[in-house]
Amino acid sequence: MPKTPLNPEMLTLVSDRFRALGEPARLQLLQCLLDGERSVNELVESTGLGQANVSKHLQLLHSLGFVS
Repeated sequence: MPKTPLNPEMLTLVSDRFRALGEPARLQLLQCLLDGERSVNELVESTGLGQANVSKHLQLLHSLGFVS
């Protein structure tokens, strides 16, 4: 299988995704979402994070394609 180097845009996308996964709170949110959809309030209760914090992390996860 031939190896094709990633262009700079793809390298940036991969880097951004790894950076997003480097935050424990985001991993915690993704873990909570493994069982399916949950409201922000449910995520706040499950994680102990504040509502604004959960919303901020979800917005980033959405922008990078981790959640829809």
